[in-house]
Amino acid sequence: MTWAGFVWRNLWRRPARTALTAAGVAIGVGLIVALLSIAAGVRNTASDLIHIGRADFGVFQAGASDLTRSLLPESLGDRIAGIDGVDEVAGIFLRVTEVEGRDAKLVFGYDPDEFPARRLVIVAGRRPRGEEALLGDTGARTLGLQPGETVKVEGRRFRVAGLYHSGNRFVDTGVVLPLTTVQAMAERPGDVTTFGVTVTLGRRPADIAKLVENDIPGAVAVTEPGAVVKVDTSSRLIIDAGWIFSVMALIVGGIGVLNTMAMSVFERIQEIGIMRAVGWRKRRIALLILSEATGIGLIALALGLSLGYLAAELFTSQGSITTLAEPDFTAGVFAWGLAFALGVALIGALYPAWRAVSLRPIEALRRE
Repeated sequence: MTWAGFVWRNLWRRPARTALTAAGVAIGVGLIVALLSIAAGVRNTASDLIHIGRADFGVFQAGASDLTRSLLPESLGDRIAGIDGVDEVAGIFLRVTEVEGRDAKLVFGYDPDEFPARRLVIVAGRRPRGEEALLGDTGARTLGLQPGETVKVEGRRFRVAGLYHSGNRFVDTGVVLPLTTVQAMAERPGDVTTFGVTVTLGRRPADIAKLVENDIPGAVAVTEPGAVVKVDTSSRLIIDAGWIFSVMALIVGGIGVLNTMAMSVFERIQEIGIMRAVGWRKRRIALLILSEATGIGLIALALGLSLGYLAAELFTSQGSITTLAEPDFTAGVFAWGLAFALGVALIGALYPAWRAVSLRPIEALRRE
C-alpha cells in the first residue's frame, strides 16, 4: 500500500467525523476566498472609476456608502482648479440606473467641454448635439444599438449620436449624457458624484491630492485603488467583518482538526505501539499524523474554494456591497485559501502528533 493510500484509509475509518471536520475548515476557506476576491474586485472597480477620462485621481465625498453615492457641490470644481499643480478639473455624475430595461447600468454625466468628454474616441457616428447620447462600444454591442437609433434611460428616449471607446471597461459599457441631464434625472441639480483631476506635468498626483484634501474638508482624493475604503464605507464594513469571521473560522477549524486527530490517536494507541515495535521511528509516526491532517485540509480546500466562489458571486450579484464590484479570483486568492486550509490542518495536528510520538511502545501495547 502506498503512503497516500494508507493515509486515505485512516481518514475514512471514521467518515462522518472526517467529513464534518473538513466541512468546518471549508467554511473558513470559503470566507477567505470570498473576502479576498471581493476585495480584489473592489480595487479593480476603484482603479477604473478614479481614472475616468484618464484623470490622475478622483475626488469623492468622504464616507459615502459606495463610489457612485458620493455627492459634492459642482461649485467645488473652481476651488480645486485653483490649487497649485492642478491642470484640469472635470465634474462627473455617475448614476447606476435602468437602461433599455436592464438594471444596474452606468450612466455618465459629462460636460461636453471638459476633458472626459473630449478624450472619448468616436468610433461610429458623431459627437452629440444637445440632449443626445453616446454609447460605449462594448455597451452598444450588448444592447444591440447603433448610431441614429434611440436608447431608453429611466423611461426617457435619447437619440444615439455615436459610439465611443475610452479604454476604461466601465465607461465603455455605459451611456454618456450631458451632465445637466443626468443631474436632473437624479434630482440633484448643482451636484456631481466626483471630480476628475489632472495634474501639471512634473508634479506627483499624490502630492496634489493631499493639497486638495487639506483645502476641502470632507472630500477624499483617491489616487490608488487601495485607498477606496476611505470612501466606500460598505466595502470597508464587509472587508472588516470578513476578516473577523475568518479569524473565528481559523480558531474553530483548528479546534476541530485538533479534536479529530486527537481522537484518532487515542483510538489507535495499540496500532501506534505496534508500528513503533516493528521499527517505525518517531518522525515517521509524526509524519503520518501530519499527513492525515493535511488530507483533511485538502478535502476542505476543494470544498471551500467552491463555497467561496459561489458566495462571492451571490453576494455581489445581490448588490450587497456595490452594484459595480465583480469578484476577481486571482492566483493570490486561491493561494491564501490553500495557506488557510493547510495552516489550520497542521496547527491542529501538532498536539496529536506530539502525543503520538510520546507514547512508549510497551505502554501503548498494554492499552485496551
